[in-house]
Amino acid sequence: MAEIVDTEEMDRDTVDPKILNQQFSQNYNLLTETAVSLKKSYINKIHGTKSLRIAASQVDGTIEVYELQRAALNRICRLSGHRKALTEIVFSPREDNLLYSCGEDGLLKLWDTRSSGSCVQEYKNEEEQLVRPYSCMDVSCNGRVLCAGTQLVEHDAYLVFWDNRMTKPLGGYWNSHTDEITQVKFHKEKVEILISGALDGLLNIYNILEKTEDDALVFSLNVENSVERLSWMDERQVACITQSNELQVWNSDTGDLVKNYNRDKVARAIKRSRGDDCYLVDTFTSIDETTVLLAGSYSGNGDILRSVTITDKKLKPHCNFTRNIQE
Repeated sequence: MAEIVDTEEMDRDTVDPKILNQQFSQNYNLLTETAVSLKKSYINKIHGTKSLRIAASQVDGTIEVYELQRAALNRICRLSGHRKALTEIVFSPREDNLLYSCGEDGLLKLWDTRSSGSCVQEYKNEEEQLVRPYSCMDVSCNGRVLCAGTQLVEHDAYLVFWDNRMTKPLGGYWNSHTDEITQVKFHKEKVEILISGALDGLLNIYNILEKTEDDALVFSLNVENSVERLSWMDERQVACITQSNELQVWNSDTGDLVKNYNRDKVARAIKRSRGDDCYLVDTFTSIDETTVLLAGSYSGNGDILRSVTITDKKLKPHCNFTRNIQE
């Protein structure tokens, strides 16, 4: 029998190192690194503040909060209280010491990192026996409204709302998605505007000031794949990363698809040869208000992590994080 030889080309850089350094001209030095998980667990969510406070959650339901001090990450507290897997952590946009979390135990919790990491509020509906495992959450820009998305519960997926001062929910939506809700994101400046994405392949845009769910749903956009990440690029444009590692940009005012970048396009932008090895992390807004896409390659020892800017509908090289380590 003839020997089977794997002739598939390995992922590699498409330009030589000198040109790579010239094109990815923005340089960042690795200031510090800290191991925040044990072999028995791993980090599943991370969130940070402008004051350089970082929270990392692990699948065992614990949260570790760190603060950057003198070029080192120092752990200031360890939070524990969710009985099942923790699915999201979000700092309050108004108070860096306050941290929200949600989990598959059907609970939202508010933590004060100043008081030895104690839970100061627990949000749930005492009157209802049905447990809704939460898969994501967010906090409005004024810090007043909380929203959490659920897994599929008895054929329904829920968006549940709270006033942050009240433990009982204000209400919810349950007709807009037909599968697990993976992302909810409030607008950066408009309290009433919310977006959600789910495994059903829908990106929904709401005005939550409307009295009914039907009236609140402004657009229901079909991204044709499960939604992995959502973020606001600016006051109108929404970035959507799908589970097939595709980036879509939508106009929230008109409901139009502005631009679509598949894995091959992103791979070419980060100067790698194989689109199949390319993965997308998320989009971020840099300090100069430029939208940046972070992407990498599964190939080799996992040290490829690069960013590109999204400018005039084009992906342009930005930074090469040369000391990245992914295991």
